[in-house]
Amino acid sequence: MKHISVRVPWHDNGWDSHLCTNPRCNTFCKQLPNIVNSKVDCEQLPCGIDWSQLPTKERPACAGENGGFMNSKAYKREFVHIYAWNPDNPHSKLLPTTVTVPPYSALGIPFRYLNMDAQEELSKEHPEFRPAESAPFKSGSAWVYNKERLYDVLNWFRSEITEESMCVFYCKKGNPIDDEGSRMIVGMGDIVKNYGVQNYETTVDYTYPLWEIMFSHSIRPDLKKSRGFILPYKEYLELDENIFQKKGLTKIQALDEIKLSLDKFDSSGKIFDELSYGCDFISNHSMLLILEAARRSLETVIRHGLAGSIEGWQCQLRWINDRIEHVKKQITPFPSFASALKALGIDYGNLIESDLRKKGCGPKDNPWEYFKKLLNQEIKIDDAVYNSCLPTYRISWEGQTSNVRERLITLSRFELESYVIKHFIDDENSDILNNPYLISEWCAQNSIEEVSTRTIDLGVFADPTIQGDNVPVPPLAAESILDTRRLRSLVIERLYSVLTDGDTLVSIKEMEDYLRDIMAEEDKAHLPKNILLTHRQFFEVSFDYVPDESPTAIQLKEYYQMEKCLRKVLRERAKRNVKNPTGEDWLSIAMSDKNYDPTNKRSQQATEQQAKALEMMDKKRLSVLTGGAGTGKTTVVRSFLSSDRIKAEGVLLLAPTGKARVRLSNMAENMSSKTVAQFLTSLGAFDFENMKPRLTENSRKYSRAKNIIIDECSMLTTDTLYALIMSLDMMSINRIILIGDPYQLPPIGPGRPFSDLCHYFNHDGADDNLKSAITCLRTVVRTIASGDSDVLTLASWFRGNKPEKFADEIFEKIENNNLDGDLSIYYWNNEKDLPQILRDAICKELACSDVKLPESLKQKIGLNDIKSLESDPAELENLQILSPVINLAWGTYQLNSYLQSWIGNNSKGDYQKIGTQKIYQNDKVIQLQNTLRESYPSKEKYPIANGQIGFVKSIIEGYINVMYVGIPHKTFGFKGDKGEDQDAAIELAYAITIHKSQGSDFDTVFVVLPKTGRILSRELIYTALTRAKNRVVLLVQESIGWLREFTKPQASVLARRNTNLFDYSVREGRLNIPYVEGLIHGTAKKGLFVRSKSEVVIVNQLVNAGVEFEYERLLEENDHRCIPDFSFETPWGDRIIWEHLGMLGVPEYKASWERKLKFYEEIGYTLGENLFTTCDHENG
Repeated sequence: MKHISVRVPWHDNGWDSHLCTNPRCNTFCKQLPNIVNSKVDCEQLPCGIDWSQLPTKERPACAGENGGFMNSKAYKREFVHIYAWNPDNPHSKLLPTTVTVPPYSALGIPFRYLNMDAQEELSKEHPEFRPAESAPFKSGSAWVYNKERLYDVLNWFRSEITEESMCVFYCKKGNPIDDEGSRMIVGMGDIVKNYGVQNYETTVDYTYPLWEIMFSHSIRPDLKKSRGFILPYKEYLELDENIFQKKGLTKIQALDEIKLSLDKFDSSGKIFDELSYGCDFISNHSMLLILEAARRSLETVIRHGLAGSIEGWQCQLRWINDRIEHVKKQITPFPSFASALKALGIDYGNLIESDLRKKGCGPKDNPWEYFKKLLNQEIKIDDAVYNSCLPTYRISWEGQTSNVRERLITLSRFELESYVIKHFIDDENSDILNNPYLISEWCAQNSIEEVSTRTIDLGVFADPTIQGDNVPVPPLAAESILDTRRLRSLVIERLYSVLTDGDTLVSIKEMEDYLRDIMAEEDKAHLPKNILLTHRQFFEVSFDYVPDESPTAIQLKEYYQMEKCLRKVLRERAKRNVKNPTGEDWLSIAMSDKNYDPTNKRSQQATEQQAKALEMMDKKRLSVLTGGAGTGKTTVVRSFLSSDRIKAEGVLLLAPTGKARVRLSNMAENMSSKTVAQFLTSLGAFDFENMKPRLTENSRKYSRAKNIIIDECSMLTTDTLYALIMSLDMMSINRIILIGDPYQLPPIGPGRPFSDLCHYFNHDGADDNLKSAITCLRTVVRTIASGDSDVLTLASWFRGNKPEKFADEIFEKIENNNLDGDLSIYYWNNEKDLPQILRDAICKELACSDVKLPESLKQKIGLNDIKSLESDPAELENLQILSPVINLAWGTYQLNSYLQSWIGNNSKGDYQKIGTQKIYQNDKVIQLQNTLRESYPSKEKYPIANGQIGFVKSIIEGYINVMYVGIPHKTFGFKGDKGEDQDAAIELAYAITIHKSQGSDFDTVFVVLPKTGRILSRELIYTALTRAKNRVVLLVQESIGWLREFTKPQASVLARRNTNLFDYSVREGRLNIPYVEGLIHGTAKKGLFVRSKSEVVIVNQLVNAGVEFEYERLLEENDHRCIPDFSFETPWGDRIIWEHLGMLGVPEYKASWERKLKFYEEIGYTLGENLFTTCDHENG
């Protein structure tokens, strides 16, 4: 007996066979291919209509995807075999077949077991199955073709589902609760009836089975009468925000507390797999974890008291408790017996266990005792396929040492895959007999998410309901959930888990709070205070304490060593000069650039800064080049690489992503470059299975080129930068040059090493040798005819440092619609008006009428002249739309649908399905994977970069032939998807996410900015604003006011990371923000963060003096607006202003202050009367 998972599309109306109340907003259901490919436009049907009463061909596609599993009435569904279209197929004789779907029922296809790739392993487990045959089509098929095998697989799958089974309904990709999340459970119940495998009606003497397995469930709308429930996501979404505020929560926080998603489960990797294939088995162990998490969710729903009756939810809690006891009775004390046999080299483990069960081995018995009897022929299995192997199995078993056999039996107590068991059989030094939690620690270290501390719990805590008479005994057994072996495992898991959030270490307080929450959830146990310090000697075998004396944080040993090594190497190389600098006249080289204008003061300033940067790069053994968009980093790199002496020494160009690599090559006049992954792979230092660096004893050192230049360093994680540094033969390397913008989005993964490096080199107390190893280009050279760049002025507010004094003028220009430069802003209110406002904005920016939009769009991105585009695909990057998210009505999925329709590509011609999208000829696409691919017609192989833009040149025989920017006259073929679970290689690219755009730039960029969203941050907005070379068009929801909030330090996602690379920067608790100089500045005023260290001094003195003030309060007078640093209210109600002038030594800053001073004077503020200033002295 097994439980099952069933995938359903997201629905805003309760899955009761009524159409969504707002189909336009439900973009999440379109993550399922069958819904995307439907010919029925849901938006044309009346909202809320009962589609089960409509003719089959008029129903929305969700009708075929279990969108009505809560329908209270029976309805009919018609099935047509997928191969019936071809008269040469035997399936052509099958008729459309109507099936009556009973009330509260669903249908599931076990895709995993029907896939041809699964048949070899399935045949080993079930040698009685008839052979599988693949489809004879030229185009191929992923699925089992012959009816005999189909009947075997489907009847077996059905037989495992009984009225003792449970069903779990889930959304696979995207939902309004968590747009970026996947695998969210929406409900669960009992299976009350399992219907047999059904056949197609036929005109001949043979038929084929329907792939769908139908069953009825026990979930009902009335919680008091139901055995099972639908979580109240819909009810929470419909409530006003102020209702949640009365509970001390936001709506997002409340939904986070009740949602059942992967982050709520231990063993999330295993559950992820079980919620992946349309309809699949769920093991008893996983079901137990799901039920326990569901119980916590319902307890939270009751505590909130916002949806449904308390009594109804309490009924469901009783049902969950009953189901937990039921599932425990189904769990065997040795769940990995078959896997352990396989690890020992014994085939047919599953079949052997099944046969032993039939021979009297009960669910709570020890199968090892029966296995020994089988080997000794005390038990005989007639006609077993493995009988001839039993003598060999006996020799293998008896040839093992007693220690190996004992470890094997112990390992089988936990739900483990055979490769995990084999590792611990082979590792004779592992002390798992005394500490089985070493298994979960090892799995955490090796990214094996299928095994967690909770997996081990089920085998070490005595529970006769699970283990019968085979309860564990010491030293294996644990008697308390506070067992230090268990606590250490939980801590290790947590330390690895937070790496994905960017944290390389965690405060002891935060970790103990985390453990305390777990104890409270599990058994209402009280975690002793300072337990991590009390048992330090035992714990620090697996992780380090930071600092060593009077520690306040803990850190994985490998990350402690990584940061320690990077700290030493980066600092010491930066302090030292190369032995033989080139001696180039860098000022002359900088002045020879084609963009240098000796008559332009700004150009002169920029050139002087660039010459200083070039000299630094030449002299220093390690140097850092930073600067915002438009400050000339590209010019500096191009000038540096123009030196013959540098070229003679050799240059290695590296970038974190494929697209950044392409840009770096172009920057270096097509000098060859590599991605970091390509470089590390060439040295044997990259693990492609887990897509992360891995240094081994066999990894080699690089020593060819003397100069290493790494671009887009803000995208480098701590472990990637460490692997890079450790892969260089430092005695052979003259210069390491790191380039990037530290205020962009942080890397995806642990740390923020480039940002930490920049701020350490730049801070006030830094060694002069370190300060001389970094150059920040400040002068903006990207100008326009009307003056300063509005885009870059606005972007300066989202950097981590204080903008120029008159930069606040940009907000007044926006409010007054007085933007006459490279920035335009349009406003939208909701998902209904966004498409038209976006269309109108594009028309206005392209100076075309609505009727001419398709033609103008094609012309803008080069699709009007394909022959010309083949020669220069870069025209595709003339216009790009960006959004923070994929799903939602303003996400890239929906925006791509609009643009594809407006440009007219989806109205004619053939298409191919890729993932959940239809791709047509001439569509703009983006590459999603780094790959080496053969081109046509030359057959040469080219590296295609993740993030590289291209267009569909043709679609021939199911292949999409793409031509990419940077590779003219070459096409690369991609086969249409064979299944929805494959990772797509390409997708539409009229709109892409802001994250995907990092490392790229475009001529004109449209950015859609919703006012709410988990993903919004200061760095995200800054990155979006700096993607355009010429023009940015913002589409802002409602008003610009909310956007100003994201300029504040507390909106920084970068600053929230825990790191210890140079400065100890660790949150005390989960809700705190760590302070590190240059990233975020806390003050003595509670909750106030400021933009500079000098402002911290001012605030703290004001607080100490008891002076009331407001920081950055908007000033509006005489229809003018600005943002002073500090404002004070006089007794008579006037305002006094204090401005701190931090960079008067910078000409641009000084000029900006002079403009702002003039503005103040015009509205009645006078220095020394109601306007006061302070300045930094030379050392800060």
